[in-house]
Amino acid sequence: MPLPDSIDDPPDHMAQHLREAHSRHPSDQRFWVQPCGVVGDHGLVRESIAATYGMIEMIDDAISRVVSTLDQLEQTDDTIIVFTSDHGDMMGEHGLMLKGYMPFRGTQQVPLLISAPSLPAGRSDSLACSMDLGPTLMELCGIDSYDGIQGVSLAPILKNPNARVRDHVLIEDDFPDFLASRTSTPSKTRTLVTEDVRYTRNSDGHEMMYDKIADREERNELAAADVPRRGQMLELLTDALIASADAARGTPTDPNYS
Repeated sequence: MPLPDSIDDPPDHMAQHLREAHSRHPSDQRFWVQPCGVVGDHGLVRESIAATYGMIEMIDDAISRVVSTLDQLEQTDDTIIVFTSDHGDMMGEHGLMLKGYMPFRGTQQVPLLISAPSLPAGRSDSLACSMDLGPTLMELCGIDSYDGIQGVSLAPILKNPNARVRDHVLIEDDFPDFLASRTSTPSKTRTLVTEDVRYTRNSDGHEMMYDKIADREERNELAAADVPRRGQMLELLTDALIASADAARGTPTDPNYS
């Protein structure tokens, strides 16, 4: 199994809870899926990657059975299929394993495949998030959206892979205050992903910023080195947090409501 290029990178730029995870061998985990590190054990990482590929193959086989059954029942032309995940796993990237408050592409970028009747095949690098699935499925099914719904429909992208419906994705991680007060994990972590930058700020003030285009593997942390772009991302993060307020409760926001 090939290993990620960043597997032996030092954790100097990481937040305290990530540095602690980086130095924690999987055998020293205190509970299930506690974030941990490689700690020089490349063999174990290769075994983990191989096992993960095996799980992916199992999922692929199961999906093929579902799709084949739809074909046999002649329901393919009346079915929308969505395949996605709630998170990724580090698998040795940056010397980290598993998941858990790790604001890197390895955990935050997940697969999203949508197959629907009459839609052309295509592949897009447009920004999207899991909250967009509700509005997307409602539009594809001809169902009116409801007042205050979060997320935006991805239908324009499904029809044209070059379309854009978002200029950013806001990722919010909350850790219970009681546990945060007794561990190094910050109570709140906010990540803003734009077309070309990933910026993360914790409630303890720690920051990380990466150029997604020039540094796809996120090995060159830029928060201190690129002050102008850091300031721009801070402003964009502020705007995103304000815009993300949940309007699904309370008074209607539709100007046509009467």
